[in-house]
Amino acid sequence: MEQLKTGILFQDGCVLQRQKEIAVWGEGPEGEEVTVALAGNRAVCRVENGSWRCTLPPMEAAEGLCMEITCQKETLSIGDVSVGEVWIAGGQSNMEFFLCYDAQWADMQCAAHENKNPRIHMFNVPRLAFPGHDKDVSECGYWFEEEDDAWPYFSAPGYSFARSLQPVLGVPVGIIGCNWGGTSASTWLEESWLKEAPLDVYLKEYEASVAGKDPEELKAASVKAFALEDSMEHRREWAGVMYGIGLEEQKEWMKRPAGPENPMGPYNVGRPGGLYHQMLEKIIPFSARGVLWYQGESDEGHAEIYDRLFTAMIRCWRKSFGQELPFLYVQLAPYGWWLGGTGEKYPELRHRQEMVGESVPGAYMASIMDLGMYEDIHPKHKKEVGERLALLARGKVYGEPVLCEPPALNGAERTQEGIALHFANTGIGLWEMEGQPENEAEAERPSPLTGPEQMKDGFVVSQEGRLLEIREIDLREDTVVHRTEPLSDAKCQVSFAWVPYIRVRFYNSADLPMKPFMCEV
Repeated sequence: MEQLKTGILFQDGCVLQRQKEIAVWGEGPEGEEVTVALAGNRAVCRVENGSWRCTLPPMEAAEGLCMEITCQKETLSIGDVSVGEVWIAGGQSNMEFFLCYDAQWADMQCAAHENKNPRIHMFNVPRLAFPGHDKDVSECGYWFEEEDDAWPYFSAPGYSFARSLQPVLGVPVGIIGCNWGGTSASTWLEESWLKEAPLDVYLKEYEASVAGKDPEELKAASVKAFALEDSMEHRREWAGVMYGIGLEEQKEWMKRPAGPENPMGPYNVGRPGGLYHQMLEKIIPFSARGVLWYQGESDEGHAEIYDRLFTAMIRCWRKSFGQELPFLYVQLAPYGWWLGGTGEKYPELRHRQEMVGESVPGAYMASIMDLGMYEDIHPKHKKEVGERLALLARGKVYGEPVLCEPPALNGAERTQEGIALHFANTGIGLWEMEGQPENEAEAERPSPLTGPEQMKDGFVVSQEGRLLEIREIDLREDTVVHRTEPLSDAKCQVSFAWVPYIRVRFYNSADLPMKPFMCEV
């Protein structure tokens, strides 16, 4: 007879979403009645087709509760249950990015040791590519707090978000890490959302990859590739790369013999819909306040349709969870070159990311255009990423009157002084970072990755196909004035940070960096 079981998230230390209905689910003996009890609330359902799902009424914030789930003579007790705020931390490697890789990891450890916050609970969904994937996921699949053995291997942006937000809200905060490095957004949504053009390119590419190939041979090849990737030796070596290596070390790394290929197919982590089924479905329909999302690097090859892909994914998740979840997402950081790859299409991809925030209700974008590294696709300062997402949450989700968005172009005109660009979201005024930012010396200009010689502090002005010299830039509260060489009556084109790599130096009074833009004047 089937034993009574709960979904993966219902374990000691779990955090449930306050002020929303609470779905609780699992498996059990066919036809039997299941009762869920929590803090005086009770829900009853019946096992159908081996599964059950009960719904508890909304609750206010609470801590130290015990949930009891009963079926026949069997009772499961789940202790240290909290009710508070739940966020899902999704995406690829820059969201997965372990705390131990962060440049400020030592400071975070000291802060937690001196002032541990027991109201922050974390959970990593096991990263398993296919049913039966044999892999050590000991740091996944349970709730934990700061200083737990799994803590160094949790999402740095996700944790920093919680560490910043929890003291403001004053309630427990649970962060569910559901992410995997090197993955396209196309693997994080159900395949039916990819059937229509132009998103069907992902399905067509997959079908072309597997055409005429033996599924068992594909499985054998994937298992062999994962065996190397999941080995302790490889994980140690890869950790060294993630901590950060310079250009010459990267070139040496690229000379290493290639390991066994993991072919695209039904066992590859990047297959369309793969991680939607393998990871996300394990936490659907858990009630949450919203989603943190940092992804897009692996979709650079189809940058021109990323807005369509990300929008489809947001709609898919909202439908699957049955909740209009807010999405707080990160615009891709600048980078130039990493392990042979370049960010050539990043300007277009960042533009497509911004389009999502402009067209999808409840989607809000954070800018980190000041945090990139020229020779690394993984910026090491994720604490600031989490803090900026927390600021977005405070302003856009929790309704606080805080400046939470980066400066955004709000108009442009030609004056007697030159070209005047007007900005929204400036607070008490724009300001410019002085001095040479970290790693700036590594990026030489002019180049296709860093911009033309005529670019000044990220700005480029052209007229009738000719790049103009910008002689002076003047900041005036919410306006930037460009004094250029003499202009004709023709329209001018102005762009800012429209290059793969740059260190943005202009901020609003909340210390949020200006985001890229293009306009005509």
